Amino acid sequence: MEQRWRRATLATVAGAATLMMTALCLDPGAASAGAQSAAQGPLPLPTLLPLPSPSLPVSLPPIEPPKVTLPPLKPPPVKLPTLPPATASPGPTAPPATTPPTGGAPPQVAVPGPPGSGGSMVDPGSAPALIADDPGADLYPQPPVDAAGTPQARQVAALGDVQHRIQYLENTLARTRADLAKVRRGPDPVLHLLTTLTAGGDADAASPLTVADAADVDDTPTGRAVALSGAITAGQAELVRRRQEETRLRQEIERRVRATPAVAAPARTATVGRGRLGQPLAGRLTSRFGTRFDPYYRVWQLHPGVDLAAPTGTPILAAGDGRVSRVGWYGGYGNYTCIAHGRADGQRLSTCYGHQSRLLVSPGQRVRAGQVIGLVGSTGASTGPHLHFEVRLGGRPVDPLPWL
Repeated sequence: MEQRWRRATLATVAGAATLMMTALCLDPGAASAGAQSAAQGPLPLPTLLPLPSPSLPVSLPPIEPPKVTLPPLKPPPVKLPTLPPATASPGPTAPPATTPPTGGAPPQVAVPGPPGSGGSMVDPGSAPALIADDPGADLYPQPPVDAAGTPQARQVAALGDVQHRIQYLENTLARTRADLAKVRRGPDPVLHLLTTLTAGGDADAASPLTVADAADVDDTPTGRAVALSGAITAGQAELVRRRQEETRLRQEIERRVRATPAVAAPARTATVGRGRLGQPLAGRLTSRFGTRFDPYYRVWQLHPGVDLAAPTGTPILAAGDGRVSRVGWYGGYGNYTCIAHGRADGQRLSTCYGHQSRLLVSPGQRVRAGQVIGLVGSTGASTGPHLHFEVRLGGRPVDPLPWL
């Protein structure tokens, strides 16, 4: 047993020696290095030198934003509806006059005239809405007027203001009567009883319903009827006063006209009374000067001239000597001519002729009294062939009849 242990120990020692010798024979450098390192101790670590960092100047150019040029914006073209042709009827029409007394210009809904025209006219379908916003609105273009610097001019200007106030009242009363009729048609037994008691059963009467207290029934049909009826009564009273004022002013202007020296010496005239101008044609008078219910626009408008019915193509004569100041298309007037005759009563006197079928003069042309300047037609806002004839002082219309 002891011998076997010894043999095993010797074999182990011999194997270990063999392995050591083999390692030394295979790597003698490592063995020498290991012996040297064991003799000299640990080797010092190498010192790393700092590398120089390059310092290069870097400069970037400034960045400019790109320039963008946008084309100008243009509104899209809007094509307005065309005006339907006027149908001929016995009732001719004519344009109104100067600027309305109410402040602010109403929104104009215009339909362009023929190419090269000098004005525009309101679409008849838009006229009621325009009048509802401003009952004194003019539906025709108007020539400029002179400043009222003399007593006579101020009197003519006052007449124009009164006439437009009458136009305003007429349109307001028409609208108020329509509103009252709608209220009265409502199912309110109290309102029907009051209407019967105060108006004798007439639902279209404009009598004030004074038996009701508007403060108690303000938000009821009865209260609205009371308010509308009271507004109609007040408007009618003011309308009477304004018409009396208009009559007084017109009479004073006519007296001055009769005392005015002759402006022209017409060669071919058919004068009436002590007038100073010749008649433009021998036609039937179908509409006088003043506020009227316009047959074309179906609203109350100031009629600033007279209408003389005549067949299409009838010659139109100049009412006096003068110079043509305007000629061409002029909105609701259609083919329109104005002649300046100098001054009368300290104011610029002119005559104007509307709705012509043909224009036979040119701007700046001198004409003689009785000279043919155009032919009767039905152009513009017209319902039938006729001549619309105006007399203007300082650009403001006055009744032509005292001048003829």
